[in-house]
Amino acid sequence: MPAKRDFDFELHRFPSDGIGDLRPYFDQLPLDPYITGAFRRRRFSHFRGPADRLERLDHTYFEQSRTVNRLAGGIRREFQELEEGLLALPAFRAVVATFIDFVGIDPLVTEMGVHQIRILCSPAFSGDPAPEGIHQDGFDHVGIFCVERHDIVGANTHLYRDKGGPPIFSRALQPGEAVFTNDRTVYHFTDPVRPSADHPGHRDVFVITA
Repeated sequence: MPAKRDFDFELHRFPSDGIGDLRPYFDQLPLDPYITGAFRRRRFSHFRGPADRLERLDHTYFEQSRTVNRLAGGIRREFQELEEGLLALPAFRAVVATFIDFVGIDPLVTEMGVHQIRILCSPAFSGDPAPEGIHQDGFDHVGIFCVERHDIVGANTHLYRDKGGPPIFSRALQPGEAVFTNDRTVYHFTDPVRPSADHPGHRDVFVITA
């Protein structure tokens, strides 16, 4: 079992071999029905176990308190599960292994939530990854893994010690980059995704919580 890490935040790289194999599964994401607009697509699953022996837990809803999510807090949000073909990919398992190893959780007893998210934009609209504003997710640790940025600008991830203070970290995560946060001590926010040309674009990420 990896040693548990004591940290506030850290930028990290995860293995990029096979990252292109992940991208078709983002093309098949269903719309998130819990927000206004058609700019977010999403799946969600719970797991336990090491990355090479992941155990998918029973299908359930995702719920946050109103204190951490002023828009969707208190709502039992139900999303379709991550696809079996995705779970079998070495590149996906490398993402999960990176999270487990960095954070230092015991995967046999610690439940992980994996969100697969695409934020869309076009010349007609921008996509908002964090409509709830600067926030925490209500967990111990969060990892944001960038899989693809396609014809976009913006989508800068900012971290804060407190909601009213200046950011202590700001970066447009690139494919193969992840940022890990201690969700008890650090707030996060990602600003809107805008197209870099006169056609649609998108940003694909995994967000893992524990």
